[in-house]
Amino acid sequence: MRNRVVNLVVALMAMVMVAGAGERILLEGSLVRVNDRIVTVSEFAERVRQELSQVPQTPTGEELHQFVEMLLREIVNELVLMERATEKRLEVDDQMVDQAIANLREENNLQDDQAWEQALTSSGLTMDNLRERYRRTILLQRTVQGEVRPVEITEEELRRQYEEEKDRYLVPAKVELEQVFIAVDDGGSSSAKAEQIARGMVSRVRDGADLKAEATLAGAELQDLGEIPVEDCRADLTQALEGLSDGGVTEPLPVPGGLQVIRLVRRIPEGYQPFEDVLPELRRKKSAESYESQTRGLVEKLRKEYLVEVHEEYLDQVFAQLGAT
Repeated sequence: MRNRVVNLVVALMAMVMVAGAGERILLEGSLVRVNDRIVTVSEFAERVRQELSQVPQTPTGEELHQFVEMLLREIVNELVLMERATEKRLEVDDQMVDQAIANLREENNLQDDQAWEQALTSSGLTMDNLRERYRRTILLQRTVQGEVRPVEITEEELRRQYEEEKDRYLVPAKVELEQVFIAVDDGGSSSAKAEQIARGMVSRVRDGADLKAEATLAGAELQDLGEIPVEDCRADLTQALEGLSDGGVTEPLPVPGGLQVIRLVRRIPEGYQPFEDVLPELRRKKSAESYESQTRGLVEKLRKEYLVEVHEEYLDQVFAQLGAT
């Protein structure tokens, strides 16, 4: 739940030139300033390029403008939180970064060094870039965690939320099915025999024989198809199941490679996931909402305390550097 807060855009520090006794001279105008932290137009444009390289489809036109404006807001939020981290003298040591990267590799099955290097290259990152990103992410996370307080969430609240959002937990009507598949050779020469076997099986099962035993005698097996939403069933299967009672079997259905005999184990009517089943999800959602709300409040409070300047008029220069209009 906290990752959404700390996945703010990682802004680079302003490009400066040292002259005389350490005097800083900006090479270009600053787009964002939070106290002494500065992000220039070129730095922001480069950050936009990096972020665009990570999205499946590059936005254009108005969507690109919205994307850039969103990143700008996130940069401001990040710089505000970084300033707060400095005030609190928070630091992130190398061991914490090492552990975070190790977790990343394990979660994505990238223990092989060659696969890891390929993954870094495809994402446009170097190891140094990645370490810096994680260092800042962890620092932002620690900053927020130190300010946000846990909120007690009662079951009554969650049940009320469940009722308000009940449509999210609607479960469509389903059928639970089993099948016996009778194979036909590639040339189709055995199709008549397969149909004879399948029809005999259906007849005997309808007279009370055991489908699993019949499948074994036919050299096949009874397979569990699980619970399938009715709307996902193919047309011929839907028609074959129509009017069938629980436990009934269909006529043999032609499918690629053979014939299929389906048993309807049971029909599952449309309904809702029980409250108890979705309780953990509701609790996580409620906790995340509280966390994000407190984080927004923290950022707004700090923005009033710090010197914060955002020169949106410079965004035209950003779009010019991106080659967009």
